[in-house]
Amino acid sequence: MSKRLTAAALLGALAVSGAAFAEGVSFEAADGDQDGYVSFEELSAVIPTVSEDVFKAADSDANNLLDQSEFAALPL
Repeated sequence: MSKRLTAAALLGALAVSGAAFAEGVSFEAADGDQDGYVSFEELSAVIPTVSEDVFKAADSDANNLLDQSEFAALPL
C-alpha cells in the first residue's frame, strides 16, 4: 500500500470514528436553537437515520434532551 493510500485510509478511519462527531455532525451544529441541549427533533433534522431508541439510550438523565456529554456518547 502506498504512503498516500495509507494516510488516506488512516484519515478516513479517524473521520468516521468518535461518536462525539456523530456522522460528522458537531454538537453545535445539532443544537439548532443554541440552548445548550439537543432534542430528538434537532438531532433527527441533522441525522435523519437516528432512531428514538438510540436517542433515549444516550439520554442518561431522561430529560428528553442531550447535553454535550450525552451527545458525545451517541453510538453512531
